[in-house]
Formats: sequence, structure tokens, C-alpha cells
Amino acid sequence: MEMQPALLVFGDADMFRLEHVVQFYKLLGGAQQDAGFMREHMARNRLAILPDVTHYETFMSPSMTAAVLPFINGVNNAPSWANQVDAKN
Repeated sequence: MEMQPALLVFGDADMFRLEHVVQFYKLLGGAQQDAGFMREHMARNRLAILPDVTHYETFMSPSMTAAVLPFINGVNNAPSWANQVDAKN
């Protein structure tokens, strides 16, 4: 059985210390190596640290929607280097 990717979402003023959040993310395989120029080594799991948000405000933050919806929909909003180079040609 293949495990589905996980998205960890925390606030930058969360009750969980950020070093523990990062440690949790590392246990899921994140932050182990550089993602690579073409994202070829990027971990399947993601970590989102929402700015200006406490643990209790996370669910109502507009940045929560912006972080979670692309992940749920399987969309990658990051710009592609290949697309950037092709656009200039």
C-alpha cells in the first residue's frame, strides 16, 4: 500500500516550537536534501508555515486556503525553470 503525501501546516506563532515542526517534517522525509534544479529530488510531503498565525487561528487564516488547496488538488504553483527559459525564446 502506497502512502499518500502529507501536508503539515503550522503557524509561525504556533504553540508547537518550529524546531519540532521541522523535526516532524524530516521524519516524513522532507528537508533531507536539495530539491534539485528541476525539483527532481523534492520530497512528496510538504510543510507550510503560515505567517502571523497562532495555533488557534490557523483554520481561519486566508493563507491556509492558499497553502492547502493546491496541495489537495495536486497542483504545483511553483514557477518552472523550463517554462521560464522557453518563455524567453
